[in-house]
Amino acid sequence: MLLCWTEKRERYQSTIAIYDYLDIQYRTICFTESEFTVNIIRRITHSRLFILWGITLVVILICLAISLLLIAHTKQTAKQQPPPKLPGNTSGNPPPTQQINLFLLEATGVKLTPLKVEIHIFPEPTKRLKQIVTALVQERPPNYRNPIPNGTLVNEVYIDSRKTAYLDFSHHLADGHIGGTTAEYQTVSAILKTVFDAFPDKIKHIQILIDGKEVETLSGHINVSQPIRF
Repeated sequence: MLLCWTEKRERYQSTIAIYDYLDIQYRTICFTESEFTVNIIRRITHSRLFILWGITLVVILICLAISLLLIAHTKQTAKQQPPPKLPGNTSGNPPPTQQINLFLLEATGVKLTPLKVEIHIFPEPTKRLKQIVTALVQERPPNYRNPIPNGTLVNEVYIDSRKTAYLDFSHHLADGHIGGTTAEYQTVSAILKTVFDAFPDKIKHIQILIDGKEVETLSGHINVSQPIRF
């Protein structure tokens, strides 16, 4: 009887030991699987973060490259862009020649006679006017006398909306004048006839100025303080 009880006790203890062993193995396996799962999750998470960082870095590099290309293209376009065209004759070629009449005195007479000359004329009215008046004060051909005092310069010209031309001469027009009613009339008439002949429709009146200022007369006889015409 005592022997049977002893055997049962040993069997029970053996069973308990087996159960304990199995429980330890089960827990070890579960812990190992849990740790493995956690490691897998960590690796996946780290892999995703790495991929995201990699994608972000690639996008940044692509944007930087595109920006650099755009900047380089902009600079190249700015260098290749031709300069803007200036108004007037920018082709480098002189404007076409045109025949005009300059009213001068005959060598032995007192009558103003048209002298036909050819000069390069710009189409723009103000430039055209200055060219013609400058040609008048400078032209001194043989067998003709110019009623404009020698050394006279054309400072500036202007045409307003009322078709009045303002001709600004240097002081030589008045200071260098020989004087006398006839001579002064011839000077003013030469200017008026030359301009009106070249601009029959665009100019109706002429205001003579000396160094930008209005004057009463050139030498004390003909009133030029207001716009005049024939």
